[in-house]
Amino acid sequence: MLRNFRMDIPAALVPYARRVALRDLDIFYYDAGATTAPTVLLLHGLGDEADTWRAIIPPLSRGYRIIAPDLPGFGRSSGPNGGYSLTFFARAMAEFIAALGLRKITLVGHSLGAMIAQRLSIGLPELIQQQILIGGCLPIKFHRPVTGVFILLIPGLGELVLTGLRQSREWAFLSLKPFYANLFELPIREQRFLRRRVWARLHHPIQRRATLSALRWLAIDAIFRHPQYLDLVRECAVPTVLVSGGRDLIVDGELIEATELVLADRGYYIHLEQCGHMPHQEQPDLICELIAELVPLEPLLSADWQSEPSG
Repeated sequence: MLRNFRMDIPAALVPYARRVALRDLDIFYYDAGATTAPTVLLLHGLGDEADTWRAIIPPLSRGYRIIAPDLPGFGRSSGPNGGYSLTFFARAMAEFIAALGLRKITLVGHSLGAMIAQRLSIGLPELIQQQILIGGCLPIKFHRPVTGVFILLIPGLGELVLTGLRQSREWAFLSLKPFYANLFELPIREQRFLRRRVWARLHHPIQRRATLSALRWLAIDAIFRHPQYLDLVRECAVPTVLVSGGRDLIVDGELIEATELVLADRGYYIHLEQCGHMPHQEQPDLICELIAELVPLEPLLSADWQSEPSG
């Protein structure tokens, strides 16, 4: 299929680029670090790609095996014509884990990736040692979509909104503003990367469809299926760290607090006051330190986690 977009790979991540063929999917992923090191599996959020972890993959790979896939339908991975439900993503990632033969995994998920990680920890507890959920968790209570999201849920109208953003590169870039505490305080190199990347996403036919499909399925889950998810979370025995930004306009902070209460002594909540919805991009050093504390190494890794983002 001829595609009219270019989803480039950041230069610093090119050596780690891999592909694996699953039963019905072709998954692009990064695999960095020694195969004998503790495994950390990074799952990105809705409308994003594995490159969202670009600032933390190189430094963490000094002591860990870091694996970061593009979810099905996103980035450089293939995607089906069917619905992109949470169950679909969880099954695909379970197959991905089996294909790579991964065990004793630390899961790190962001937003949609956090929901997938939590679902995997419930379904595959024997493989998951602990998990860090950044800016997201399973919908265990009723949540009505906010007005801006509700527009995207309407078939036809959501597609029209995304098509409209293709009229201007500046509009496309500004659509990222709600996701950051301050989009314009990011390093200039980061801003340039995001300008190119959001434009590529809007011209990526599979990713546009996957984003809207996943968003609509998540709305159904939050409105109709929260009791079932509450029962599942109660069963989760995997140690869980919940992370959210104090200036996050995307995630429901009350939902994360409710999840902490349900998990009781199996989970705790970390609040990053100066972050928006993207702590792993806004303060990557803190996320690296958190992972190092959760999965300690000997000798300890360097405290200097900052890495100049590529692109």
